[in-house]
Amino acid sequence: MERIGRIGSILLFVGLFAGGLPTTNVAAGQNEFSLKQCIDLALQKNVGVTVSQNGYRSAKYDLWNAWGDALPTASVSAGYGFGKDLRPTYVQQLNTYYQDPGSKSYSTGINLSMTLFDGGATWLRIRQSNQRKTSASNAMNETALATVYDVTKAYHTLVETAMLRKVQEDALTRSNKQLEVTNSKYELGSASLSEKLKAQVTVANDSVALLTRENNIRSAEFALNLLLNRDVTLPIVPSDTLVNVPFDMSIDQCIQIALENNPGLKKSGADYDAAKTQVSIARASWLPSVSARMSWSWSTNDTKRLDSLGVFQPLTNVNRSYSVGVSASYSLFNGFQKKTTYSQARLSETNQRESFGAARNQLISDVRQAYLDIQTARLQHQAARLAEQSAQEDMKLQSERYRLGASSILELLDAQYSLTNAQYSRIQSLYQLNLAVASMAKAMGRM
Repeated sequence: MERIGRIGSILLFVGLFAGGLPTTNVAAGQNEFSLKQCIDLALQKNVGVTVSQNGYRSAKYDLWNAWGDALPTASVSAGYGFGKDLRPTYVQQLNTYYQDPGSKSYSTGINLSMTLFDGGATWLRIRQSNQRKTSASNAMNETALATVYDVTKAYHTLVETAMLRKVQEDALTRSNKQLEVTNSKYELGSASLSEKLKAQVTVANDSVALLTRENNIRSAEFALNLLLNRDVTLPIVPSDTLVNVPFDMSIDQCIQIALENNPGLKKSGADYDAAKTQVSIARASWLPSVSARMSWSWSTNDTKRLDSLGVFQPLTNVNRSYSVGVSASYSLFNGFQKKTTYSQARLSETNQRESFGAARNQLISDVRQAYLDIQTARLQHQAARLAEQSAQEDMKLQSERYRLGASSILELLDAQYSLTNAQYSRIQSLYQLNLAVASMAKAMGRM
């Protein structure tokens, strides 16, 4: 008997210790975040968002390169030279030798060239680069949208675990109070040892459940910190809570908005357009190309010559020239490269067309599923609220009946268990509703 009493005291101490664990007040202040703050931070620091932004910048540079191919190319050259014969030169008329004073030369030139016609391939490449820039822009938006959804989901998960912990704290408080009542009745002889032990076991189980909820919060903080690119050991205190989110749009409206705004579908469409343009580029290789060129050059050579009197006289030679030309070329045979390039472009176009159709169908399916999830979660929340109200009334009734000795402790413990589960179900239904609304916003391209 004494040993059982000691075990009960230990279990009671565990329950009181767990009930006194610090809550969100510990991390209040600089570690308190709203959902909007988390989203803004993720859009600034998330690695995936940064990579997608760099991909968009690279696509803009490719567009500049494509425009450069449509413009003429120009080059300028300049040169200077100095030469001298180190051997002495004999002049028979003067019967003397002289040393070459050396000569200087200068030159400059300008060259211009431009492709006049290449079957339209240059302008098609500009169009394709612009399409790929559009694809990269939508890929960047798609990554940002996915990041917003992931952060929203992780944030709601953290809020859910915090709310579930509060429910468990309340359950542990009820268990401790019930243990006090049972101990008092046991001391008065109106309760059996079995009732006392059952109350102690309930306290112990609720204490373990509370510790589990605490661990769940740490895991949720870890997952959210990863998305925010923060130190995963830092706590996060959510300042928002789960609410009954209003949603009154029809499914047809949701589908229409998604088809117009979803960045993933837009990206797939831009990729399909780029693939069609690639077919035109490959077809342009079957046509001849025409180019024009123009060049101008100038050079001078300054030297000194010995005259008949033995005096050096300056001598300058100046050369100026220019050239203008137009040339046409056509490849008669290049090892079937034209045909294979064109055939591969057609295959790529087919693949992108099928991918675009599949992406469109998948998007419609996602919207329909999110819409059904919203309706289901809303009904579940309504049922959970009624179940919680019913469980609260049952708990009040069974507590009074047990105090008066009109019911057993099993009935009371069953009422406590039902109330805790009903509160769990209400919070989980709110979480599912908020998650379904976030899924719908992602499908419709809304952040």
